[in-house]
Amino acid sequence: MAERPAADAFIGALQAESERWVQQGLLTDVQRQAILGLYPPPGVRGRDRTVLIFSILGALLLGAGVILFFTANWPKIPAGIKVSMILAAVIGTYGAGYHLQFTRGDYPRLGHSLIFLGSLFYGAGIWLVAQIFHLDSHYPTGFRFWVVGILPVAALTASRPVLGLATLLLGIWTIVEQGSFASFDLLLLFILTLHLARRLETALVEAGVLAGLYLWFGINTANVLNAGTAAYPPYAGAAVVFGLMALYGVAVVLLGLARAGDERAYLGVGSFAVLIGTYFLTFEWGGSPLPARVQFLPLIGHSPYVLAGFVLILAAAAAGAWRYWRRAEPGRLVVLAVVLVPALAALSQGPLPLIPRLVVFNLVLFISTVGLALLGIQRRSSLLVNLGLTAFVIHTITRYFDLFFSAMDRSVFFILGGIVLLVGGWLLERNRRRWTQDWGGGSHAA
Repeated sequence: MAERPAADAFIGALQAESERWVQQGLLTDVQRQAILGLYPPPGVRGRDRTVLIFSILGALLLGAGVILFFTANWPKIPAGIKVSMILAAVIGTYGAGYHLQFTRGDYPRLGHSLIFLGSLFYGAGIWLVAQIFHLDSHYPTGFRFWVVGILPVAALTASRPVLGLATLLLGIWTIVEQGSFASFDLLLLFILTLHLARRLETALVEAGVLAGLYLWFGINTANVLNAGTAAYPPYAGAAVVFGLMALYGVAVVLLGLARAGDERAYLGVGSFAVLIGTYFLTFEWGGSPLPARVQFLPLIGHSPYVLAGFVLILAAAAAGAWRYWRRAEPGRLVVLAVVLVPALAALSQGPLPLIPRLVVFNLVLFISTVGLALLGIQRRSSLLVNLGLTAFVIHTITRYFDLFFSAMDRSVFFILGGIVLLVGGWLLERNRRRWTQDWGGGSHAA
């Protein structure tokens, strides 16, 4: 049975309609059964997912218990037995999981969970072996060995949980390493993980990798700029980081619009990056707006690594825009115009004077939030609608506090603010429900 993503409501409707088609002579009963066989019966995917979740939770608890047991008794165990126990735990869980999932095939979910447990034992074994033999090494290297060891497992077993674990470890490695453009192996592992996530069709892992890619680039950019920008004002590096975040988000959104298949990860992460980057560029930090005295392009040119990343982001955005344009979707000119507005605003940080700059970024953020909700309506995506409306509410509340808190009596401020929020929340929720009630919970498109 092919496991195609489909809502139970759709499958139930298909069963009823196909029965009517048989009665009308449009289909034979054999053809109806063949069509229904392409989809799992209502509730099957939910039950399978529940079994997998409980199995994964069981593997996590078992792994934690075993690790705690060995930690409590570790000093009393000889080194040779320790290593043998580690190898036995890793090989045994991997072997049992593979046997149950692929050789016998009668307990695939349990086998899946054991393979995930083996990946946890493998990571714990790295630090335990280092502790046994008193290996003094750069500790983030342990995350590198862990990721390198479990990525082949994820590829060979098509294990989404193991691939998700690898993505989480890449993010942790990026943070604890604190960035170095010499660590290009981390970037290559991100790209490899993104490829595997697309092959395994897991949007959640794709979203994690896309977020991790900017985390790597953003941390590196901040470190490089903060290390050599004494001639620039405080937060100059932050201005570039947020501007690049908006640009990165634009590139990811365009790639999502251009790609075929499930685009939720690209549109979700890209839209979030655009909104966050633009939002922080509307604030007033240290008595002057964050980008007020920052020359964006000269700061990017301060480092060849940052400049190379900037060029790659622009190239990805251009390629995505071109491929999306060639798909000839209705309204593509308006979509491209709205998506590219934040990119143009981010590039304009340097030349614009102080006050126009604040007005521009607030206007860009407003256009982005409204445009994102409209894009969600066009693509029947409750994810984009909810993200756009949430960002719109946050932006409105922020500017309300910025502009009116010190300009009116406190009681009037809170009364008017409460009325505006209640009425606005009611209107937004009513329209959101009307937009998304027929979309199957946002499972369509994105």
